[in-house]
Amino acid sequence: MQPRVDVKMGDAAEIKESKRMFIVPTIKSVDHYDFTRAKISCSLTWLIAKAFGSDCVPVELDDPFYRDQYDQEHVKPPVVSLLLSAELYCRAGSLILRSDAAKPLLGHNAIIQALAQKGLYVTDQERLVTERDLCKTPIQMASDLTLHLYLFLLQN
Repeated sequence: MQPRVDVKMGDAAEIKESKRMFIVPTIKSVDHYDFTRAKISCSLTWLIAKAFGSDCVPVELDDPFYRDQYDQEHVKPPVVSLLLSAELYCRAGSLILRSDAAKPLLGHNAIIQALAQKGLYVTDQERLVTERDLCKTPIQMASDLTLHLYLFLLQN
């Protein structure tokens, strides 16, 4: 509980300034840092923000992970569904590749082919990533991360 503060008119700016709070994330040592989780989180967060616009991300997609009753972390089912359906890729790919409105990108193959037309062949460990790889359940995150990377590289 905060103590009560009596404010005079001249002190308003000082009070406003002192109420700023910054949330600093917990810093983990390298031994306890989960690099794989960080890479997946960063990649999914970027893809979702690119697909929906950073100011329009649906609340249920704000954080791509959830914890189950055993305290195990998983990718949220709505995120998995959007990845499997290629909706995130089509939305983001259309923006990045500036796809024609008359010829929208529909499906994993359309994204893969659009990247190939730009000279980018989506490969994971020297093997081409296919629509089959991107539609497998449980999700093969390595294939998805590879596709995210190619979209990111093309954007920059």
